[in-house]
Amino acid sequence: MPLIAALRPTAARAVASRNISFRRLQSSYAAHNPYLKDFVYKDTVRVKDGALTLSKDEHSMIDRFIRVNQAGETAAVSIYQGQMAILGNRGDIELKKLLEHMREQEVVHLEIMDKHIADFRVRPTILQPVAAIGGYILGATSALLGVKSAMTCTEAVETRIGMHYNDQLRDLHELKYPQLDELKQSIAKCRDEELEHLDSAVDHGSQMAPLHKLQFELIKGGCGVAIWLCERI
Repeated sequence: MPLIAALRPTAARAVASRNISFRRLQSSYAAHNPYLKDFVYKDTVRVKDGALTLSKDEHSMIDRFIRVNQAGETAAVSIYQGQMAILGNRGDIELKKLLEHMREQEVVHLEIMDKHIADFRVRPTILQPVAAIGGYILGATSALLGVKSAMTCTEAVETRIGMHYNDQLRDLHELKYPQLDELKQSIAKCRDEELEHLDSAVDHGSQMAPLHKLQFELIKGGCGVAIWLCERI
């Protein structure tokens, strides 16, 4: 017992030292990150000049949004890769160009979300590899069922993602901090281009696929489950 009592002050000093070092690391990161140069960190709350504060709930919301968006864009890139692997060499030049165009836009979306992951120091979901593999399997499987089923896949995914991005923008609109303007603009850009993909899918016969309603609802519902999981895990 005397030994334990003697060690308690030492342990307390060690814990205090770790806390001080962690806060210094947070402040150093904010000072050297150009996007977050106006932010200093105090525990889990962002503070700007002692005036602007993101509550823990706001902070948590932004983390969830960026985390799931990165996973979603990872899956989207893989979906088009899977579709191109099956449909890209069938001699339909117009279809190949469409798939390449949509994939290229998704790559840009993923790069945008990767940047926000770094800027806001968000922990990526541990389901990131699952998103990549699952997206490829979904894209390839839908393509094996035919062009129209591949377009149904795109229609369903982009419908759900368009709704998802709209929900995020409504919530972010309530936060009037100018430091979040770039994030809002990024999400709006991604939303608009996802809806363009949706229109392209319909134009290319998505709603003429066999069992269209069943395929559409299954894929759309699966996207909803994936969104819920990737936000939290």
